[in-house]
Amino acid sequence: MRTMLKKYLNTNQARIFTALILTGILSVTSSLTLIKDATGASANFSLETNNEVLKDNIKPNRLPRPVAKAVLRDLARKQGIFTSQLQIIDYSQQTWRNGCLELPQSDEICTQALVPGWRIVVSNGKQNWVYHTNNNGRSLRLASANTPSDNLPGKLPASVKNAVLQVASRRLQQPISQLSIIQAQSQTWRNSCLELANTDEFCTQALVSGWRVVVGAVDQTLVYHTNQTGSAVRLNQKANEGTLAPVQIPASELPPPLDRDIVFRQISSGGFAGRTYQTVLLKDGRLIRVRIGDANDSERSVRSVSVQQVQQFQRYLERSNFSKFQNLSYPAPSGAADYITYTLTSQKGTVQYNDISQNNLPTNLQAAVKAWNQLVASAQ
Repeated sequence: MRTMLKKYLNTNQARIFTALILTGILSVTSSLTLIKDATGASANFSLETNNEVLKDNIKPNRLPRPVAKAVLRDLARKQGIFTSQLQIIDYSQQTWRNGCLELPQSDEICTQALVPGWRIVVSNGKQNWVYHTNNNGRSLRLASANTPSDNLPGKLPASVKNAVLQVASRRLQQPISQLSIIQAQSQTWRNSCLELANTDEFCTQALVSGWRVVVGAVDQTLVYHTNQTGSAVRLNQKANEGTLAPVQIPASELPPPLDRDIVFRQISSGGFAGRTYQTVLLKDGRLIRVRIGDANDSERSVRSVSVQQVQQFQRYLERSNFSKFQNLSYPAPSGAADYITYTLTSQKGTVQYNDISQNNLPTNLQAAVKAWNQLVASAQ
């Protein structure tokens, strides 16, 4: 009896032990299968995600055509050359840290806001220029120019400088004190006519050392070709065709002068809505905007800037020679419609322009307009 019981117990123990071993094996196998499946799923997910990121990264961020055109037009006007002579060789998207596109001028007021835009490098094959712009190209600034040393006005011989300024002064009927040399580049002309032959003019085919000189005036730029000494000076008419020439504002169309406590005034009119708004800056920093013809004065707004900002703006107007544009109007192109006309008045005079021609204004006037817009934008 004892022997049978012992055999029974041994048999049951063996069965239990075998069952435990089999259970363990199945458990381990199942775990390995789950781990394998999970690892495979994770690898597949990672691979798919990485592929999506790579696809996004290789999408080119194309430079908008309006931005490219605005930059090329601005540089062509500044350099007195055709846009066909320029090429954009590099560009990248940027987020500028302020309203000045990270290129503030001395004492300029910059709004502290992130501005999405572009960094653009332009070349004419000899030198490069770097521009900062906003997203649509309506705001742009020349950051730097990688210019050879002989392009600097300081290298220009005094005899050439004096000859060019005298010729430009006679042509523009402006005193030399209101003109400046903004670029001077040494050249070797291919003929005695300095590559600017008149109709039926005979030019000897000989190399002539000389200069290409750009003169800046209140209302335009002029490009001249000279020989080495300045005894021969010729105007490059084709290079000047793209400049924007102003017209005198008739006395009957001038706005009333400013009161003593008003520093600056802007009147904007036209556009799709056809409404007229007036914004005035007072000495105490108040900016008052009203709609002309609003009988209930329902659109009046009053904001403020600091007195220090007002003083900085006044100094900026003086440095940009705003008074030199007195009573001048820069008209819109023939046939243009739905544009906004801006009439700016300081204590020293009035100037008029429109949103179509803004990028073709003289550099100093563009700077004054930007300073005003930034001051208005910073008001609270």
